[in-house]
Amino acid sequence: MAGKLALTVAILIILAPCFSEAKKKITMPTARAAYHNNQGISYLSRNDLERAELEFKTAIELSPDYVEAYNNLGIIYKRTGQLERSKAQFQKAIELDKNYAAAYSHLGAVYLAEGNADAAIEIIKKGLKKDGTLADAHYQLGLAYLEKTKKDKSKSYIELAESSLKRATELNPNLTHVHELLAQLYKAGGDLEKAQIRSRLALADEPSSVDGWLRLGRLYLEKNELYKAQNCFLKALELSPQSPEAHMELGLFYAQEGRNQEAINEFKSVTAIQPTNETAWFRMGTTYLSMGNFADAEKTLSQAKTTNPNFADASYNLGLAFYKQGKTAKAQTEWEYTVTISPEHARALYNLGNLYKQTGNMAKSGELLCRFLKAAGNQFPTEKQVTEALLKADGIKCQH
Repeated sequence: MAGKLALTVAILIILAPCFSEAKKKITMPTARAAYHNNQGISYLSRNDLERAELEFKTAIELSPDYVEAYNNLGIIYKRTGQLERSKAQFQKAIELDKNYAAAYSHLGAVYLAEGNADAAIEIIKKGLKKDGTLADAHYQLGLAYLEKTKKDKSKSYIELAESSLKRATELNPNLTHVHELLAQLYKAGGDLEKAQIRSRLALADEPSSVDGWLRLGRLYLEKNELYKAQNCFLKALELSPQSPEAHMELGLFYAQEGRNQEAINEFKSVTAIQPTNETAWFRMGTTYLSMGNFADAEKTLSQAKTTNPNFADASYNLGLAFYKQGKTAKAQTEWEYTVTISPEHARALYNLGNLYKQTGNMAKSGELLCRFLKAAGNQFPTEKQVTEALLKADGIKCQH
């Protein structure tokens, strides 16, 4: 983003020189210095930062007051994480030309990278007073307000962030990443319609973005526009047939629709591409469970657990697969394992409590069922009601 901005500014100054309104007269660069600056821009656009840095330094050596070259050199240092050196270049550019608005925006971005949102907001606003038409400055200001929101829990700067980001897209409608960021803001705020609009705008700029189609599909799912969601996921797969994310999203869609075999086929595609994707193995196993295919559920859920031994829901569902096949001892072992790695796993506690009750171990049953009530919170109202009745009948009082 910053590199593209520097390119535009530098070329404009070379083609149409202008003079600052500041009292200090701006010294124009020599033709040779301008040549090296443009060479640096060319290398920068190809991400050849080492050569770009040398060209910008050469331009400054030839014309020590070359504002744009300092700005571009600052961009190099920011990209390479040399924030102090980056700041020095932008500050030098501002010192040479107090009306050079781009340097204020880039300096604000450095402050933001350092975690100083207040300083970023202050300096970016100064630059916008010099030139309010820089889309990048409004974008950076929006980012700074978002950072401010994260750190200041008593006040929300979301509206200011939204306003700044929207202004950036008004000035430059092709800012794909800004449209996507606005979509995220609207989604977080519950405005799915606006989120969809921004996602579509982003896709209009980058129609081959697999992630963009997946994001739009998820938004359609949230609005229960299921077949629009399906079309988005299919489009993502069309663009990238080996995308595990696209297969996963389509599998989840099919599972939600009750199209279980189609869902399983998509989850299998994920595991073929990513054999260690425990979520795909888990989803496949869970789908087999819902179909009553407990043997295949056992195999796939075992794979999910093997891939990630700390996957509590995988071991819990594996216990269900064992239980449905009459393998009660194995089910108990899995649920014991589940509450070992996840002590507040309410469903495992409930099932274990009932298993111990069936075997006559009332003390252990009471302990586990009391733990279930505490872990359940506002969930599982039916199970809570049953548990409370069982405990009352057995004369067991929970300590919590």
